[in-house]
Amino acid sequence: MLYLAELYLPGGAALADVARQARAGADAVAATGPPVRFMQAIFVPLDESCFVLYQAESAADVTAAGTRAGLAFERVAVAIAAW
Repeated sequence: MLYLAELYLPGGAALADVARQARAGADAVAATGPPVRFMQAIFVPLDESCFVLYQAESAADVTAAGTRAGLAFERVAVAIAAW
């Protein structure tokens, strides 16, 4: 399933850093437990909001990836995407 995690990201923050953290957190969880895969990060500067898309089995797994990455997600929700 796809999950979208939302977090606050101040205007001066670097999206590339958040993406690296999110990927590292997903890799750390997947190395010892359920599969979690970082897919993409999107930043909306006007709202100071960042959205991170993951592929995982549960929202709890995504939350664990965020915790491992040092990212404080405000919410995690099931997402539907079309490319």
